[in-house]
Amino acid sequence: MSGKNTEQKTMNLKNIPGKRAEILLAISGFILVLFIGAFDYLTGPDFSALTFYLIPIILVTWFAGRLLGILIAISSALIWLLAEAAPRQQYPNMIIPFWNPAEKLGIFLIVVYILLRIKEGEETSKRLERERKDMLSMFAHDMKNPLVIIGGFLSRLISGKAGPLTEKQLDYMELMRDELQRFERYMTGFLELSKLEATGYKPAPSVFNIAAALKMRIEMERITAEKKDITIKFEIPENTAVMVSADAIQIDRVITNLLDNTIKYTDTGGTATVKLVDRDKDVIVQIADTGVGIPDEHIPHIFDAFYRVSRDAKGSGLGLSIAKRIVEANGGKIWVESEHGKGSTFSFTLPKHYA
Repeated sequence: MSGKNTEQKTMNLKNIPGKRAEILLAISGFILVLFIGAFDYLTGPDFSALTFYLIPIILVTWFAGRLLGILIAISSALIWLLAEAAPRQQYPNMIIPFWNPAEKLGIFLIVVYILLRIKEGEETSKRLERERKDMLSMFAHDMKNPLVIIGGFLSRLISGKAGPLTEKQLDYMELMRDELQRFERYMTGFLELSKLEATGYKPAPSVFNIAAALKMRIEMERITAEKKDITIKFEIPENTAVMVSADAIQIDRVITNLLDNTIKYTDTGGTATVKLVDRDKDVIVQIADTGVGIPDEHIPHIFDAFYRVSRDAKGSGLGLSIAKRIVEANGGKIWVESEHGKGSTFSFTLPKHYA
C-alpha cells in the first residue's frame, strides 16, 4: 500500500513542471489583458479591442486548459466593461469607429463560447482514443496467456508425450504450431506498440558503444544470412568507440528488426551493408540491401502501423512502426530510401554522448 502511495506521489511530482507552466501562462495572459484594457481606455469608447482581448483567451485555453481559459475570459469581459464605463475625455485618441458596446459584448461572448466548445470536443476525442487503445491493449494481453498454454500443449503432442501420432497428424500439428507462433508474434508486437504509444512513456537511456552493439547483432544474424548465401558487410569510422545516449535494449530491437527485414527481402547471393557515420552531434546507422526494393507509392506509408507493401508479406506490419517510435522516443529520426528492384537503405540517427 505504501508503495502505491509513493508511486502516486512520484507521478504528482512529475506533473509539477507542467502545472507551473500553465499557471505562469495564465498569469501572463492576465497581465496582457490588463495592458489591452489600458490601451482600450486610452483609444476611445468607439474603438473595438475585441480581437486583442481574444488573443490571451485563445492562448491560455489551448495551452493551459479550459478552466484557466474561462478565468481569463471572465477577467477580459470585466476589464473591457470597466474600460467602456470609466469616465474620460471625449474621444481623446479614437482610432477606428465600431459598433456599440452591447453588440461587441455579444460577439465576444459568442466567440468565447465557440472556443471553449471546440476545446471540450478535442479533449473528449483524446480521452476516447486513450480508452480505445487501453481496451485493445488489455485484450491483447489477456489473449497472450491462453496462446502460450495452447502452444505448450501442442509441443507436448508433437513430441509424442501424449502418445504416437501418424505422419499426417504430425504435419497438421506442426502447421497449427507455426500459425499459433505467428499469431503470438502479432500479439507481442501489438503490446509493444501499445506500450510505446502510452501516455507518459519514457525510454531508459544509457551510454553505450553503438559500433560494438551493431557488430554483436550482425554476428548473431550471420547464421540466418549464410543460409541464403547473403554477405553482410560492416563499415565503421576509424574511431570505433562511438558512444551514444539511448535505450540500449530498444535500439537493439530496432537493429534486429531492420536486419531481419534486410535478410528477408534480399535474394539469395545478395549483399547487406551496415554503415555507421559519425557526425558532430549524432550518428547515422544505415542498413542497405540489394533486395527487391519498395515501390514509390508505398514509401510514405512504410512506417505506418499494420501497413504491408504486399498481401504476400508474412510480417504483421508492426515492426517498422515500432522501430520509428523507439528511435523518435530516443531523440532520433528514421527514414528509408529505395529504388524498386534495386534495393533499399534504412537509416536512423541517435544523439551522441559527450563526456
